[in-house]
Amino acid sequence: MRRFHIKHIAASGEQVNYSSVTFEDGVNFIVGPSNTGKSYIIGCINFMFGSKETPFSMADTGYNTVSMTLESDDGHTLTATRKIENGENDEKGSNIVTVDTTLPDVNRTEFKISDGSYSDLLLGLIGIEKPVKIIATQAPKDETLSIRTIFHFFFLNEDHIFEKRTALDTPDQSKITKSLTSLIYLLTGDDLKRYLPEVSVDELERRATQKAGVINYLNRKIQDLSEQKQKMEESLATDADIDIEAKINEYVSEIESIEKEIVNASEESRQLLAQIFSLNARLQEARYLESSYRSLRSQYNSDIKRLIFIVEGDAKGKNLRHKDNCPFCGHNMDAQQEDRISYVDSARTELARIKLQLDDLKATETDTEREIKNLEAKLKTLNEQNGKITQLLNQKLRPRAAELRDAVLEYRQIQQIRQQIQSIEYMSTELGVDVFAKENEEDEKVQKFDAKKVFDREIWKQLSDQINEMIKDCEYTGKPESCLSFTYADVMVGGRHKKNQGKGYRAFLNTLMLFNLMKYLEKNGKYALHLLTLDSPILSLKEKKYNITEKEKATIGMRESLIRYIIENCGDNQVIIAENELPENVDYSKAHQIVFSMEDGDDLRYGFLRSIRN
Repeated sequence: MRRFHIKHIAASGEQVNYSSVTFEDGVNFIVGPSNTGKSYIIGCINFMFGSKETPFSMADTGYNTVSMTLESDDGHTLTATRKIENGENDEKGSNIVTVDTTLPDVNRTEFKISDGSYSDLLLGLIGIEKPVKIIATQAPKDETLSIRTIFHFFFLNEDHIFEKRTALDTPDQSKITKSLTSLIYLLTGDDLKRYLPEVSVDELERRATQKAGVINYLNRKIQDLSEQKQKMEESLATDADIDIEAKINEYVSEIESIEKEIVNASEESRQLLAQIFSLNARLQEARYLESSYRSLRSQYNSDIKRLIFIVEGDAKGKNLRHKDNCPFCGHNMDAQQEDRISYVDSARTELARIKLQLDDLKATETDTEREIKNLEAKLKTLNEQNGKITQLLNQKLRPRAAELRDAVLEYRQIQQIRQQIQSIEYMSTELGVDVFAKENEEDEKVQKFDAKKVFDREIWKQLSDQINEMIKDCEYTGKPESCLSFTYADVMVGGRHKKNQGKGYRAFLNTLMLFNLMKYLEKNGKYALHLLTLDSPILSLKEKKYNITEKEKATIGMRESLIRYIIENCGDNQVIIAENELPENVDYSKAHQIVFSMEDGDDLRYGFLRSIRN
């Protein structure tokens, strides 16, 4: 189980400086003069553990947001943030707490105080993962365990640290029954449910008046279930003798077979389509060549006609006769031989070459036409094959698979109805048993619950022996024999009740009471918070504020011994102590100190809230 300790406490606001303090695992001291914000920090811890009381005034300080970071021993962190808001009459804490965490099992970021979800989150951190009911009153009456139910075991502020009442009880009001039963649960995990059947007189009267009504209600439920069963059986009348499981298995097997056929057919179609695509490409290429050859043949034919025209023209030109008379006077002129250039030979040569090329072109065209017809035939065959496969898939295999799935669904619905009938039969039987039990149950007797009587005496003795040793080790004046009184649930020193001691002595004893409990839970408890927060346990410089006389003060030796004992025996726990001054003759090397000086400087810190000055 993870163990958590408080790592940071911070306060912020829109127009103020962010303020925070960092704690270590183990013993932490917050030290400084009055009015430096030590109690603000203690109040912030109380606030972030669900208290209604705000740690400071938003109006006076400008700070309206408090956050607390918890760190686990395996490195996980959880940061909770809560606002201070204006209420109807005064400032109040927000009901919403936002959470940012690395914990893998926390799946939300917003929790509420009012519905217990934030308390459940905090309880879950110490291992209490489900809502727990504990006995809260002597009636007895149960109540949900919350973090506030047990927080007073781990927290004492300066107003309650010198209380006369036992530190095991809630400081604001006496709820010793709830305190003791919650403590029993932390110690042993026992929620004492076995004591709850005993109820008050009013409850018994209420149950007596309702007994007949409950029996009638149960009988009506049995009748309703019987009618519902009859209707279901009628709806299954035609399928009564069918082996549903066998039918489902048969259809599922056939579905698997068909799905294999679908996969194989789809693969074959894919391969055919690949071939069709390849052949189409070749066919397009052949058709393009055919078109090109056709254009070339047309060009060749044009060239042949041109050359024939040249040859024929040359032949006809030789037969032309020119006039031998002068066109002006008509007188005879001497005939002269015309010097002409003939292109017949070259034209005939070109014509022969083109005819040869044309013959070759015709042969190529014939081959191309033959290839086109061959490709078209192959494509037709492949398309017919793919069409058959597509038809098989769409008209036979897939419809049959869908039909079988519908049949399986229908049979499973029948199977479900049969199971519902069996459940109805079982519920009817159970309700019949309940009716019989209700009719024959004996009346309960009212008995007050006494948490002290069920508290394990051996555990109480161990707690008593431990605090006796602590009181002696912490140099209590005279080192008297001490014990935990079972009657008062409080410490007795030298035969005297704590309430008869001075305020300084009471603060000393209350501190040891809770430190003793923390140590016992650490080693022997079922659940432990591993935390103790104390405001002014030795009441240094608090004498005037609380009217503490010299006679009431704990001795200097007691104060030194108490602080020394806490440091040396903290163990796997975190202790946070706020004090104005610490005793001098104590080794603080194993403790972490946060010091406020009410002065500003490089190595000095004025107080907790960085924007506040007195």
